[in-house]
Amino acid sequence: MSITNFLPDHNGRENLDTFVLRRLYIPKTFNKRIHREVNNVFRYLHEFPDYLKTEGYKGSSKNSIDMIVKGGSLGKCTAVQRTSDMDLVVFFNGYDNMEKFIKEKKKTGGVLDKLSDYMTGNHVSSKHWKEEFRTRDFHIKLKMADGETKYDIKVDIVPAIRVMDRQGCNMDKLYTQMSRQLPNVREHYSACLVQKQRSFTRAQDSTVKRLMKLTKYWKHENDLALNSYTCELLSIDACKEGCRDVTRGFKNVLEKLKTYNNLNVEFSEYYNPDKWRSYFPKDEPYVMDPANPFMNTCKHDLKAGQIRHIEECATDTLNAIK
Repeated sequence: MSITNFLPDHNGRENLDTFVLRRLYIPKTFNKRIHREVNNVFRYLHEFPDYLKTEGYKGSSKNSIDMIVKGGSLGKCTAVQRTSDMDLVVFFNGYDNMEKFIKEKKKTGGVLDKLSDYMTGNHVSSKHWKEEFRTRDFHIKLKMADGETKYDIKVDIVPAIRVMDRQGCNMDKLYTQMSRQLPNVREHYSACLVQKQRSFTRAQDSTVKRLMKLTKYWKHENDLALNSYTCELLSIDACKEGCRDVTRGFKNVLEKLKTYNNLNVEFSEYYNPDKWRSYFPKDEPYVMDPANPFMNTCKHDLKAGQIRHIEECATDTLNAIK
């Protein structure tokens, strides 16, 4: 098989580094446009009406929004042409209890409903956004109803509360607190750690970021059941021994994925994996979030056919790389 079977925009002759630079970076004109639109959303969200007179609020602040952090591939500088996403993690004031905040997200007329109404209800100020998707009680996905560009503009609005500052940035203390929570509460902390996740990814060098783009493009074009964040972390892991070549790094990623069920990837920048290993998945593949020892970024409950597709595609792509 040819490499173009797995990387459709490849011309069949160029090396992978050249391919990434030529094809996977977002065009400057659209890059400016999407950042302009996201900045409009950013400013509009900061004007979100007072939401504090509600059950669970504590404190004297008059503002609903504490801060907004840009995450996702655009926030981490790992965006791929046609598949980029932006997460805006909206930190709410007034909550020091995760259970109460989860309740506010879940209920009818709560945080998620009010954010959706606010972002889609004003034909002028909300820039013609519409809600496209909602993932349980975690976030809403907005899509711009706009025909000016061939690229979709999508933004995930993710509610969160501060957890790090209240711990004085003592991450070990925060992880201990998280360990005492039930799993269905603990999973809501992930968005609250976006600054650590973003810093970890943005600190990688240009070769690793090109590899991230290539791996995410490959998974998208081959319809593989992999999370984009997992692809980013696999790319970082593939270069941990000092690999500075996109082709070599991509081969390292594919070698891992051709035996998907044996995936065991962890990082030690923010925590000691051995201390929290008892919380890692048992008898299943994992690529652990470097900022969250309780978060396996691999998709859960994959079917045998989905795993086989990943492994076969990784094996065939390896064989096709010259």
